[in-house]
Amino acid sequence: MKKIFVSIMVLTLMVSLIGCSPKEKNSTNGDKTEKTVVSEIKVWIPGDEAEYPFFYNMFRAYEEKNANVKFKIEQQPWGDYWTKLPIELDAGTGPDMFMSHTAYANLLVPNSRELPFEVSELSNIKDAGIFVGETGKPVFVPLVFYGAVMYLNEDHWNDAGLTDANIPKTWDELEEVAQKLTVADNGKIVRAGIDVSTWYTMADLMYQQGQGLADDEGKTTIDSEAGKKALEMMQKWEKELKISDYTLGNGSPEDSFIKGKSSIIYGHAWMHKWFNTANEELKFKAFPIPTVSEESPVVTRAEMELSFGIGKKVDDEKYDILVDFTKFVLDNDEIMLSISNGFSGVSSRTDLTDKGEESSTIDAIKVQMPRMIPMILPGEYETVIKQTMQDVLINDYNIEEAQKNGVENLKNTDLSSVKKMENEYKDTDKLK
Repeated sequence: MKKIFVSIMVLTLMVSLIGCSPKEKNSTNGDKTEKTVVSEIKVWIPGDEAEYPFFYNMFRAYEEKNANVKFKIEQQPWGDYWTKLPIELDAGTGPDMFMSHTAYANLLVPNSRELPFEVSELSNIKDAGIFVGETGKPVFVPLVFYGAVMYLNEDHWNDAGLTDANIPKTWDELEEVAQKLTVADNGKIVRAGIDVSTWYTMADLMYQQGQGLADDEGKTTIDSEAGKKALEMMQKWEKELKISDYTLGNGSPEDSFIKGKSSIIYGHAWMHKWFNTANEELKFKAFPIPTVSEESPVVTRAEMELSFGIGKKVDDEKYDILVDFTKFVLDNDEIMLSISNGFSGVSSRTDLTDKGEESSTIDAIKVQMPRMIPMILPGEYETVIKQTMQDVLINDYNIEEAQKNGVENLKNTDLSSVKKMENEYKDTDKLK
């Protein structure tokens, strides 16, 4: 198969990447010449090998082919990582290479070295130009696309006499099956037919109505008619139909699902692997997210995992090695598929989209992919939209008041980057 970077080899040589494979020093011991390590690369990852085996494995695979390079992987706590990392990178005391995340990528771009590739040279990578530096060259490159899906408990489903023919395609259909799955005791829900207690439920319900999440001035649209209808829908499930209980999972639908307290949840692709390890007896299946209508321009957001960043103050010798490592990862079918399979998503490489593991989660992502909008939302937006949901569903605020509070809490949050990404979406003309 023709590799992605064949076309740029001449370019990379011209820009002084003659040492694409790390330099080697030789030591002579009698008649024996031994390669010695000339570069130890410090890498930060906010997670252990059990969580990110595919990332750890890609570093080992590179070491096997480049015996003079050693990666020193330092596991960092997730909570401190995103505040500590940019400070350390700026000071020159941080890692040489680091795991990034879409929610923090824009913050990290100024502290990272660009890759020596034009975006056009990465035509085999979907949305390769989403994170670029000052000169327009990529800083982080998408590795995998994934996002939200629905999960159902197969035992609950079968006990209710439901079959694959009953898998809902619209929210109205979901209401019907959720009523058959809900279990109550003296009027109190002990098993919810559906748990949608995650912030992206409201965001996606707005998108499905054709409402963008930011206006032309970079302000929130949480107080739009679409936002009101989304809250009314969830309020109906909680208060009128009594098929949902936000408190059963304490705002984490995966928690209620793993404990058997909910039958269907609005979940996320990463949960697939976690369910398998957290509860081996749990039988579950993923299916695509229902939509408000067949004409919905967006089903959900497409999230992504990114290539590892290179610290801004890394010296040229290490930079050459890390560029070569990045090319090694992007060109390696096995590594790229292990990453997409690890996140239960779809590879960013267009030639690998239909390859990889078979699972209901990956199948659901593939069905939704044509209507998944690539989107990175600021952390404060996620916090506020979740609080807006809680104000209506738990604190009994009226919807208009909850929306007003949401707007107030986001008044200093610039969502212009959100609007920019929405404007680049293929069906942007269908979004308000």
